[in-house]
Amino acid sequence: MKRNIFLILFLITIIGTSLQAQINFKVNLNFENKIQGWLTENNVPAVGIGIIEDGKIKYIKVFGELKKGVPAPDNAIFNIASMTKPVVAMLTLKLVEDGQWNLDEPLFHYWIDPDVANDPMHRKLTTRHVLTHQSGFTNWRWQNSTKKLIFFSEPGTQYQYSGEGFVYLGHALERKFKKSLVELADSILFKPIGMKDSRLYWDNNMDESRFAFWHDAKGNLYDPSTPKDRGVNAAGSLLTTTEDYCRFVIDVIAGAGLAPAIYNDMITPHVKLSKHDARGLGWGVESDLPNGEYALQHAGGDRGVQTMCIFLPKSKRGIVILTNGDNGMFVFRNVIKESIDIGQTLLEYIYNSKTHNILILSDEVLEHYAGNYIDSYGRNLTIIKEDGALKISGTGVPTIKLYPETENKFFPKEIEVQFEFTTSDSLIIKVDGGKIDCTAKKVK
Repeated sequence: MKRNIFLILFLITIIGTSLQAQINFKVNLNFENKIQGWLTENNVPAVGIGIIEDGKIKYIKVFGELKKGVPAPDNAIFNIASMTKPVVAMLTLKLVEDGQWNLDEPLFHYWIDPDVANDPMHRKLTTRHVLTHQSGFTNWRWQNSTKKLIFFSEPGTQYQYSGEGFVYLGHALERKFKKSLVELADSILFKPIGMKDSRLYWDNNMDESRFAFWHDAKGNLYDPSTPKDRGVNAAGSLLTTTEDYCRFVIDVIAGAGLAPAIYNDMITPHVKLSKHDARGLGWGVESDLPNGEYALQHAGGDRGVQTMCIFLPKSKRGIVILTNGDNGMFVFRNVIKESIDIGQTLLEYIYNSKTHNILILSDEVLEHYAGNYIDSYGRNLTIIKEDGALKISGTGVPTIKLYPETENKFFPKEIEVQFEFTTSDSLIIKVDGGKIDCTAKKVK
């Protein structure tokens, strides 16, 4: 009898654990019926969705079109913009694991950008600073008035999201190992984990017939030759498929071959951006999720590109979403909310959603801000008055409504970004709690 009791208790424990796993880890695929509506509503031609459960690929599907009239296959190739950065970060950490690279060794031992050669701060810059976005650089040098690379802060002292930092790291890796970043990524990452459709630039093996060409917020095709004109960029040039990037995420979930100390360093919140959102080494880290979970994530955004990956290493599940349209953010947010049980919480943590009071402004004040602008990225922006708010659209940006919280400060409901009009012809766009991302001038 006692043996039977122990057997019953054992079975109850197993069944209970199994049920709990089903409750917590099951992905809802009912979003499939809504995908085409989201694509049409937001003028996004295609979306690739990959879902990982129990450390394995459960679902791969690409919906929509590569470009008008060309259906997208499930192995469609997307440019994924800044989702390149975690790939370069993991490549680097694998070199650290092998004892060939040091996170805290100054990068000037291998590379000095000519623009900062005379600035003594270049001697302090390390890989850790780059991977946590504390390099001291702005996002891109051409945003600076001099169009040259400049240290705006001492490395390691301030957070500033920077593509330039990753480019700098890429040059250092190439100089030390006397190999191109393409060769390093191919031998250390792509081939070992089976990323057969991934490349850092448009090479002769690129299958153009599978490429998801870039589209603006109205669904119009950008210049189709643009992807071919770009070279290797450690911050944002990766071309890949939904399945390949899922393979990359699975490798990270499995530990990426890293020692526990290095992996823990990677997921440690080195820079806190909000209560739950922080920067680890190459990843955004979302803490204090239900069931003691944490998430790693990274998004990508460029002209005609909006992408996102989120995964939970403890429960070994995740999602990869790739789109080829400026409004892709609205599609992937819907997919995340509908497919993951804690999707809404994840989005609130990642985008630092806050409650804003909406101020009622006169049509005269709103019209004052309306017009055409050019920002420091060189993007053409159009702002119009619409239903007591402003609506912004333009090259490489989603079309979103901006609501007034003061007479000159506006916010979108979808993401925590502030738009501040400093004069009738000047606009400052701030992210990460007040850091200036770019400025814009009205075209007269």
